[in-house]
Amino acid sequence: MSHVHSIPSVSSASTGNLQTACAMTALYLLPFPALNFGVSFTLADVFLVTAVLLNAPQLVRLQPFQVPCLLAVPLFVASTLLDPDSSLIELVQVLYIWGFVVPFGWVAFVGLGVRRIVLVVLASAVTNAVVAIGQGIGYLPELGNQHIINFGGSFSRAAGLSLKCNSLVMGLTPCLMLIPFLLRGRTRLLVLLVLIPGLLAAVSKSVVFAIPGVLWYVWHEPRRRGVAAFLCVLALGWMVQGEGITGVGDLWHHFSDVVTRRLERIDNSIEERIELIRISLGHAADALLLGFGPAGTHVRVSAMTNNTVHVYYLGVLLTGGLPAALLSFTGMGLIVTGLWKHGQRHVCLYVVSHLLALSVMTALLVSFQVLPFVVGGAILAQVSASTAPSRESERRRLSFSSPNYAWTPSR
Repeated sequence: MSHVHSIPSVSSASTGNLQTACAMTALYLLPFPALNFGVSFTLADVFLVTAVLLNAPQLVRLQPFQVPCLLAVPLFVASTLLDPDSSLIELVQVLYIWGFVVPFGWVAFVGLGVRRIVLVVLASAVTNAVVAIGQGIGYLPELGNQHIINFGGSFSRAAGLSLKCNSLVMGLTPCLMLIPFLLRGRTRLLVLLVLIPGLLAAVSKSVVFAIPGVLWYVWHEPRRRGVAAFLCVLALGWMVQGEGITGVGDLWHHFSDVVTRRLERIDNSIEERIELIRISLGHAADALLLGFGPAGTHVRVSAMTNNTVHVYYLGVLLTGGLPAALLSFTGMGLIVTGLWKHGQRHVCLYVVSHLLALSVMTALLVSFQVLPFVVGGAILAQVSASTAPSRESERRRLSFSSPNYAWTPSR
């Protein structure tokens, strides 16, 4: 009889182990969209879908941040269906990202635990940064559909395991906020010293959004004075070595040359982005109910500029319409406020930092772009569930300990 009852427990344990393995694999691979089956559906998505399905019992309890995201799905789908420029591919992408990943992707990671999630996210970021550094100095080639920009010297703009340079910066920037989770001081410093060169390898102007993360880490570092001094000495030593012609000095020389060329074009880049914003705002007046769909948005914005809008929030608005955009942003806001309310300050700022980095990114129908929302949602659901029993027990204690005053009519 005992043998009969042991079978379900063994099966349940095996399913749990498989779910954990798929969830950790998906979490590690999601920032690597270069590993894909045709850009939109990546290797990580296979494990993400599997992990969500294996953790399906978590879908029973609806989270507050899910509600506005789910309400936005029909609007995104209707905008795509009514877009004459859209195809079945865009429709499937919209259904997958806005109908599955955003409202349900967090389910895959809800059982991993906060610290394990953070460790996997940081391990993935370190891997991405190392690959980017290797590509920047010419040791590693571009992957798949990547486009590494070579300026003719010994240093190239690298994308790591992301699709483009800006995507690399967007993926690494919020991870700086999670470094204080690491227990050992040397490990924290090592991770920082890997992520910073990884960010610089992209030679992207959006790296400015990583500065708050560095300052956040230094401020929360117990030995912050020593770490700040070490970083200053390291930067100074790198600059001094720049006078040489070999080794690190030669690398710094070529990197500086690439940065100089990028800065020379900054005026044109800013003017182009402002023009894209102006055109997008002009079309926004026609998206007060439904949007133009992904393809329709690209057609309208790129008609005069041969480019698409580089502001994520405007891209979402034009794609799904104003109501869909407001609902989606409300769901993101509920994740941020919920994490802050439950004391998950580092994770909260991880999501906020991603929101800032998105302000200079195109709205893409690829899962890596919404990873921080999925991670934040999983951690919020986990801490909310852990605090619910304590709140209920406290409510019961107060109800039993409070005197029961009976109401009597006045005479």
